[in-house]
This record gives sequence, C-alpha cells and structure tokens, in this order.
Amino acid sequence: MDSQPPDGPEGGEPFPTFDPSFAAPERRRPPQQAAASRPSPRGPRRSGPTQANPLLVGIAVGLALATVSVIVFFLLTDGDSTAATTTSTTSGTTIADGSSTTIPGSSTSSVVDGSSTTVSVPGTTLAVTIIPVGDPIPIAELTMSADDIGPLDFGADADDVLGRLAATFGQPTDDTGFIVGNGSFGECPGESIRVVRWGPLNIVVKGEVGNATFVSYRLDLKYGGITSPTTDMATKSGLRVSDQVSTLEAIYAGYDIQYVVDQDVGLTFELRSSASDELPLLWGPVESQAEDALVTGIYSPDSCDQETTTTTGG
Repeated sequence: MDSQPPDGPEGGEPFPTFDPSFAAPERRRPPQQAAASRPSPRGPRRSGPTQANPLLVGIAVGLALATVSVIVFFLLTDGDSTAATTTSTTSGTTIADGSSTTIPGSSTSSVVDGSSTTVSVPGTTLAVTIIPVGDPIPIAELTMSADDIGPLDFGADADDVLGRLAATFGQPTDDTGFIVGNGSFGECPGESIRVVRWGPLNIVVKGEVGNATFVSYRLDLKYGGITSPTTDMATKSGLRVSDQVSTLEAIYAGYDIQYVVDQDVGLTFELRSSASDELPLLWGPVESQAEDALVTGIYSPDSCDQETTTTTGG
C-alpha cells in the first residue's frame, strides 16, 4: 500500500519548502475570559468578621462602670445624699463639706450616721465656718493693749475669742487653719498656730483643734482691707493705723519710743513705759520717722518673747 506523507499545518506540506516567499500560517489562539470574570479555583472568597469600633466599646464600658458606681453609692448611703456632710466636734468651728473639706493638722469629725473619721491635711487652707458667739462687741470697746483686745484677753479659749469676733465682724477673710509656725507671726518656730484674719486684723491662736488659746494680734494695712471696720480699732490711748508719726509721739509723749528696723517687718516703732523695759508694750511698722509719715501697723508683743520673759522670770 502506498503510504501518504503526513499533512503539514493547515493541511499543507509537513515541512516548509525552500521557497523564500513561503511563510508559516499564523496560529489563532482561543479567546480568553477577562481576569475579573474568571472563577477562582478555590471558590468564592469569604469576607472576615467586622471588628468592633474601640471608641464605642470604651464608651459602653464607661457607661456600665458609671451605672454600677451610682448603684453602689446609693446602697452604701442608703439613698441619703446628706450622709457625706460632717460637722466638726471642735467648739466654735464647723466644716462646710466633710467629703472634700478638712482641717489642717489632725481633727476628728462626726458624720450624720454616727460614725467618725480622723483627717490630717497639714498646711491646707479650708472653708471653715466660725460659729458666732454672743452679741457684737462695739468697736470702741475693742481697744488694743499689750495683753488683750478689750474683753478678749490673751490666754482665753481660742474658739470663744474667734466666735466673739465672728459675731462682731462676720466670717473672716482668711484662715490658715492649724499650721507649724516659723516665727513670722511672733510665735516660737515649730509651734502649732492658727492665724485668722479680718481685713488687716490678724488674730494668732496657739495649740490644736479643741485646745487652743488667743496669744497675740497684728493690725497691719499691708494685709489689705482698708475699708474693713477693724481699721477703726484703736489702742487704749487712741492711736489708730493711718495716724501720723507726729500723732504717735504726741499720744505717747510720756513713754519711750524707739525706731528699730525689724528684719521681717522693716522700720518699726517700739513703745515702752521706760527705756529699761525689755519688751515693748506695742510696736508696729511706720513709713519713716518723719512727722507726716504714717503708722501702718499696731502689733501686740510677740508671743514667743512673752513666753521667754515668763520662763526667765523677767
């Protein structure tokens, strides 16, 4: 049998001819689908779970905690919002809000439910209300001397003295609470003192909560409050702050008056009954020694000096 040679491409010759004009026929590729429409060999993709917004989660947790806190608060206080109010056991002072206000130093406060708590916040100024005691004292009776202010004697119970002044002048303009003194108000350094101020009048008491005494005063215009009624207070002989040095020297013509520079106060006058007296009866800052200069302050003797004199028997 005759064998047929194999067909070449497109039914032509199996081998190209040596005809230089011969060109192999172009092969056609089957059409392909667009990549976007090809099915994945692994099947359709599945999207992962959507993550929660962290901000929304935080807000939800915060609201839940706030709700729990409110519920616990009402359970503990038995629904009574006044349970946080405290009253100081100290005669003459009350704490306005025991939940946020305490007396500097150590004090005991009773809560309305009968329990008590001891707090200590040294060096903190508080919103303390002084309970007025008795009737107002006429200004003319509040005469300053070496050992008292009218009926308010040195050594008297501090709460009674502060209460009388609150009845006369209202609530103080400043109150340090009990602090450790450094000597700036005439106390011995390290002593526990409290300085209560009405305008330019500073009342110094020494001791602790519930056991303190009135020890000294300083009336000084540098503390402000020049319109305060305390500026009308005078010494027994009639000297007032804002009087001139000439008035000072005329009122106390029979006394020994010296002008001394104090390291803390500046130029001061010192009034003694005689030059031999160790302690001045009164003293205080002056603008200068000129006759028309003003007396800007009137101080009692320093309490530390009084203690030293008493101890040494002077």
